[in-house]
Amino acid sequence: MASDNGAPQSKVDFAFDILRNRIINSEYSAGQRLVIETLAKEVGVSPAPIREALRRLEAEGLVEYSTNSGPCIARLNKQDWFNLMEMRAVLEAYATRAAVPTMTADDIAELRRLNAEMKDELERYDFESWSGLNRAFHGLIRSRCPNQRLVDELRSLSQWADTVSRLVFARDRGIIIQMLGMSAGRETLSAHEKIIDAIASGAADGSLEEISREHTLALVRQVQDKLRASETGDEPDSRARRKVLQ
Repeated sequence: MASDNGAPQSKVDFAFDILRNRIINSEYSAGQRLVIETLAKEVGVSPAPIREALRRLEAEGLVEYSTNSGPCIARLNKQDWFNLMEMRAVLEAYATRAAVPTMTADDIAELRRLNAEMKDELERYDFESWSGLNRAFHGLIRSRCPNQRLVDELRSLSQWADTVSRLVFARDRGIIIQMLGMSAGRETLSAHEKIIDAIASGAADGSLEEISREHTLALVRQVQDKLRASETGDEPDSRARRKVLQ
């Protein structure tokens, strides 16, 4: 067994990666019981690495343990995602503000390039690429924050939010912009431009923090509105929506 970089991979890591990918890709349903012996046969390891892998997945919040039935897939819901994103909004806004003094002209140019590529991918309806570029955009800003403990916490929080998104919004593969459509994508691009301009002006104050925080919270509100519309039947079908948004 080898990891992505070619280094030897332990049986626990091997089992953990397989089970985590299965969960993220919605191969199990919420609340589904996990039988250790069955998983061991499927993965090709003994029960011991499976038990340890499940404990690690429990620590990530993907697996729960019941006194009666043992390990099962966590029953995550949309509110879990909302809560994570609200936390991210506050922390990322502060990190963005703190990053300004260390941002270089090259960093700002890279942010503009990433946002321009996002615009191109949006026009091509390539939401998977869009999401990758969006992560790179925010990741660059985050990496310039001098508070490494905050950076690590934000990275973990963002990864967890992405994981929960894939689980609770499985129909759209967890890609929020795919769920919301072109209009929301354009709003995101506009918000990114405001963030870039504020950073370029050296605005390491509350105004930049507010722009960043509102950018994330606006996305949360859009998802909430979208879900309410779906529940009430006010949402147009996807084909009609695409024509309207083009």
